[in-house]
Amino acid sequence: MIKGCQKKIIHITDTGSPFFEEAYFVLKRGKDTSDGVKDDDMVKEAMRIAGETAKGASPAARRRRRRRGSMLLLGASLCSLLFGIAMLIFVLGTMYA
Repeated sequence: MIKGCQKKIIHITDTGSPFFEEAYFVLKRGKDTSDGVKDDDMVKEAMRIAGETAKGASPAARRRRRRRGSMLLLGASLCSLLFGIAMLIFVLGTMYA
């Protein structure tokens, strides 16, 4: 059990993201909110970060899937080509031997 430890956390329940329901932001230690930054401003910043993260996640995932599929197709094509060349060499070798 930890005693004497206190952290400020911003908990967002409605992020508007199709990927996650909730977001937790843990504020840095030693940062005072008394230096002119309001709690509302921190919540708005947390909402902005959560919104940007949700928008940026989808296209990257699609690019990875597309790249994975094209690499699989390229690998299968290369294996087929090498198998065809090997079979051609084998058949020509047996015909002229």
